[in-house]
Amino acid sequence: MSKLSCRGLFFCILTICMIPLQAWATLPQTLRVVTEATYPPFEFISAEGSIQGFDIDIVNALCKHIKVSCMFSNQPWDSLIPSLQLGKFDVLVGGINITETRKKQVDFTEPYYMNTDSFVAPKNKALDVSRAGLQGKTVGVQRSTTAQYFLQGEYPQTKIKTYLSQQDAFLDLVLGRVDAVLGDTPVVMKWLKESHSSPKYVVVGQPMNSAQYFGMGYGIALKKGNAELLAAFSKALAEIKANGEYEKIVKKYF
Repeated sequence: MSKLSCRGLFFCILTICMIPLQAWATLPQTLRVVTEATYPPFEFISAEGSIQGFDIDIVNALCKHIKVSCMFSNQPWDSLIPSLQLGKFDVLVGGINITETRKKQVDFTEPYYMNTDSFVAPKNKALDVSRAGLQGKTVGVQRSTTAQYFLQGEYPQTKIKTYLSQQDAFLDLVLGRVDAVLGDTPVVMKWLKESHSSPKYVVVGQPMNSAQYFGMGYGIALKKGNAELLAAFSKALAEIKANGEYEKIVKKYF
C-alpha cells in the first residue's frame, strides 16, 4: 500500500470518527426542557423552589454527556406537547408514555423507564376494581393522560373525573369526591408514603401495563425532525445505562 493511500485511509477513518462530534457541535449550548413538576418522584418542586426528580436527573445526565446545559420550565400537562411542537422548547420530559398516537405528534428516544398504573382507594371501602365493581363509581385521573384513555376504553360504565394535575385528583380522593384515583404506580406509592392522609388509603388490585394504552414505557420527547438531538440523546442514554449512572439515579428515587 502506498504512503498516499495510507494517508487517505487515515483521513477517512478520522472523518468517520468525527461525524457524531461534528453533528452534535451544532446543537444549542442550552436546551430548553419543559415538564409538569407536580408528579413526584418523576418531577416536583423542591423546598428551595427548584425543579427536581428522577426525570430531571436523567435529562441532566444526558445533557452532561452531550456537553450542553439544560434549562427547565414548569408548565401545565395539557400544554406540553403543543409547546414542543411550536418550538417553544427543545425537550419534553414528564413521565410521558410512548404511544402510537403521541409518536405521530413528536419523536421519542428509546424508553428510559417501564411503568405501570395502579388504583388507590380508601382502605375501609374494600373497593372492587373490576369492570363490574367500578360500574357507577367515580374515578379521578389526570386529564389527557394514558390513564384517562385506559379508563375510557376499559371501564365504559365508570364515571371519570379529570383534573389538571395528579395531586388535584388525590386531594379530591381525600375529600371524598371520588371513589378511587388511577395514576402511575410510583406516583401513587410516593403519595401514600408522604401524605398525612395516606394511612387511610391503599393500592387496590394489580398494577396494569397494557401496551395498548400505556405504550412502550416512558420516553423523552423531541420536536419531529430534530434528528441531531435525537441521535445525541439516544447515544447518551445508552451510555449512562452502560456505565452505571442510570442505575444510580434509579436507586436514588426507587
